[in-house]
Amino acid sequence: MTRKSFIFLAAIFLLGVIFRFYLLGSIPNGFHRDEVFLGYNAYSILKTSRDITGNFLPLHLASFLYTPAGYSYFSIPLIALLGLNEFSIRFASAFFGAVTILLVYFVSRLFFEKIFPQKSKKINLISLISAFFLAISPWHINLSRTASVSTLVFFFILLGLFFFLRWVKISKNVYLFLTYLSFFISLLFYIAPYSFLPLLIPVLYVVYYKDLRKKKLLTNSVLFIIFMILPLVYTLISPNLSLRARTVGITGGEIPKILSAELIGEDGVLGTPAFVTRVFHNKPVIYANIFLGNYFQHFSYDFLFSDKGFPDRYRIPLSGLMYLFDLPLFILGIITLAASKKRYAYLLFAWVIISPIGSALTFDDVPNLQRTLFLVLPIVLINSYGLVWVWDNVSKNHMFRRLIFAFVVIFFLWCFIFYIHEYYIHGRLYRPWYRQDGYKELVTKIASLEKNYQKVVITNRESGPTLFFLFYLKYQPSLFQQETKNTSMHDFDRIAFGKYEFSEEECPLREVIDKSGHLSLSGEKNTLYVNSGLCKMGIGINVISTIKRADGSKVFYIVEK
Repeated sequence: MTRKSFIFLAAIFLLGVIFRFYLLGSIPNGFHRDEVFLGYNAYSILKTSRDITGNFLPLHLASFLYTPAGYSYFSIPLIALLGLNEFSIRFASAFFGAVTILLVYFVSRLFFEKIFPQKSKKINLISLISAFFLAISPWHINLSRTASVSTLVFFFILLGLFFFLRWVKISKNVYLFLTYLSFFISLLFYIAPYSFLPLLIPVLYVVYYKDLRKKKLLTNSVLFIIFMILPLVYTLISPNLSLRARTVGITGGEIPKILSAELIGEDGVLGTPAFVTRVFHNKPVIYANIFLGNYFQHFSYDFLFSDKGFPDRYRIPLSGLMYLFDLPLFILGIITLAASKKRYAYLLFAWVIISPIGSALTFDDVPNLQRTLFLVLPIVLINSYGLVWVWDNVSKNHMFRRLIFAFVVIFFLWCFIFYIHEYYIHGRLYRPWYRQDGYKELVTKIASLEKNYQKVVITNRESGPTLFFLFYLKYQPSLFQQETKNTSMHDFDRIAFGKYEFSEEECPLREVIDKSGHLSLSGEKNTLYVNSGLCKMGIGINVISTIKRADGSKVFYIVEK
């Protein structure tokens, strides 16, 4: 790398760090339940070597649908250093998100060396642009600024790809081992790689077959089985480890069953022969239709270029996962790479095709930007190549070239500044209920009042109240484990502890009609209640405080009888 390239890469990295760390603890506004789960479990492991359920150094969190515990472990150093807070929990995602920018540069260099041998300047330019595009990618920035396991998964998959490309180039077996080790580590964070990597690795074999023929293909296959296939099989046959996949998978949803019953019932009414019903309205046909519908939604304009992606908490008003200027570059990149007839280019095309498969196999929050973050790599590489191709092939007329350059820069700046404005200004107020906004203020207020009451009863309607109180109170994990060790409740979203109880009722303190037909209040004296902000305050209910979201909407009432 030349000194000039190093300076450019350092500047791009610094830009990416700023966009991932600036106001990280407060933006996005609110702190989502998933972040709290990962954060408090990390705090519990730090303090007791056990998660909140009492499992010793677990690889999966039983309280969180047996989600891999990798992110919690990576959060422990910052919690130990800075304490339990939003910044320390989000740090791991932001850190690995920033480091991925550097990794993309080196992956891009190794990849394009095969396509453009002897063209080091062009390869370096494409690689710098790829790193820059990732640094400013809305998709990657949005996820890097929350406690998102996808960001770490993306890093380790790219790290594995980097080691693989190094092994192809240098042929040192240590790189091959590091390839599969990196891929395996990605499995310790999220379930999505289980559907992506077993498809990607055979693609690598096919694309780089001529390079692998002289190498140890048998060694590759053995490592693939050990690090990928065996963990996949073990996860699928384990009732606990497969719980999350079964919970969100299309076979676990009710819609296919309802649709099948409806169609079969209509055939029965119409007197359709039974064999016709079995041919057209069976489970494989229904699941295939749902899968294909889910799959192609991930390539829609709504998902990529507007704010229609899921989960809702990542939506930025009027902003997509890609910029509009990415669209022509991506199309040009696809066409020109395909025209080059370089077999290595087909790795990017295959990567695009297989990325949404895992997400398409689910029914919850589809199309999903977390489960398909893998798509960002081929997008930035293809876009970078497309941009360089445009620059190399525009008219040699300097005036025309300057006009094209000015148009591209203005269009780019408008898209980029618009996104930054929407994220940092409007994003603070945009649909804050999806990010459980208000819990921090609620816990702070309750902590100042609880000493005057024997018990505190909190509504569960805003999702996961137990974890929010544990997190913001910095409740001792050992004490919580002791208090809950004999409970049979598995829903740790609302398990009682200390003087805190969590109610299924939206309004734990409300007007009721007693047996004599008179209007009275539910609840008990000397008890502090937290009602939903949607509750009506009846006569005799004393409203102590009203908790509001950032947009001014009411989320909680703190009340007493």
